[in-house]
Amino acid sequence: MKYLKNKNLMIQFFPLLLVCYEITNYLANDMYLPALPSMIHDLGINTRLAQQTVTAWFFGASSLHLLLGPVSDRFGRKPVLLIGGILFTTATWTCAITSNIHILLLARFIQGAVVSTLSTAGYTSIHETYDRKQAIQILALMTSVVVLAPAVGPLIGGIFLQWLNWRWIFVFLALSASIIWLGLCFIMSETHSSTQRYMFRCSNVLINYRQILKNKAFMLNLSIISFNVLAKVAWIVGGPFLIINQFKLNTLYFGLIQILIFGGQILGAQLVKRVIHRIEINRLINQGLSISLFASLLAVGLCINFPDKLIGLVICLMIFCFGTALSSPLQRLCIETSPEPMGARMAIYATSISLFCSLASFLFSFTYTGSLLWFASLLFIFASLAKLVRWLSLKYFFSV
Repeated sequence: MKYLKNKNLMIQFFPLLLVCYEITNYLANDMYLPALPSMIHDLGINTRLAQQTVTAWFFGASSLHLLLGPVSDRFGRKPVLLIGGILFTTATWTCAITSNIHILLLARFIQGAVVSTLSTAGYTSIHETYDRKQAIQILALMTSVVVLAPAVGPLIGGIFLQWLNWRWIFVFLALSASIIWLGLCFIMSETHSSTQRYMFRCSNVLINYRQILKNKAFMLNLSIISFNVLAKVAWIVGGPFLIINQFKLNTLYFGLIQILIFGGQILGAQLVKRVIHRIEINRLINQGLSISLFASLLAVGLCINFPDKLIGLVICLMIFCFGTALSSPLQRLCIETSPEPMGARMAIYATSISLFCSLASFLFSFTYTGSLLWFASLLFIFASLAKLVRWLSLKYFFSV
């Protein structure tokens, strides 16, 4: 009877708690973006080091997927998710109180690393608890949270900064994570049976990983998705400095601009849900990539002719995000090209995307010039590469 009661509680409340936990994890990277310029003054650091606090989070997010997948298979989903929650809360409190940039960078890395527990333990628990349709609906909601975080996070952070120091952003996140963690302790049940845990073999995991990496169709689709993501990473790394330092707008303006830009992503995602049954999937992907390429070309032209007009770049970024949302079915195509276990596919997918973002954000912090044309040029480069790889994929790998 107690088991059935716990199971019913998990079915009813676990998705809600997991969504709240995911919001907190991603807000740790988006909510404090408006505070980057003020951190430079408080910590006595330069712009490059401030931008690398974002890079540290991305490096952390790319570091543990391949490790935590097998760990959760061996020891269970609940321990991995709960230990991750403890690490996240500790790292967030550290961000709130430290005045040492090196300790802050380490804490930011740990914050990002905890995101790996969401995909390897949290998402897997959803698949193991619910049937196919329920799981798809729940994961769709969680995916939309990832899009909403960069949209509303900076606005919330900007509101905080109107009255409070940037450290209070991390205090808020730490308190929120602590409350959610307590809820997960009581609500979450272990979904991976002891029999399955003891049947686990490390050698099989390594074989699966190798086969996925050798799958050309999987890797080509993954590279297209990565190029789409990298353009957004460039904005996340440099956008706060461009708006607040170069154009002298306050943090609330930055938050509102983020809502406009990523609102294009949300609008595109809603359109995909409506037309996916009426438009052939490859046609939808190609149209999305073409829209993104058009937006990047328009951005270059506007930034050359109007180098001091921010509104042109913002509109182009909105169109670009709308196009990448239309091409989002690529994610499903990428996963379906491999016959290996879903856990292994998701581990490689998540690691690769995160690693791309980490390396790119690190390079962006060194190449940032503070000009609109810098962003427009990056948009064009990545949109062109995505379109080129897609063309090569269809030409030489017809099953992609």
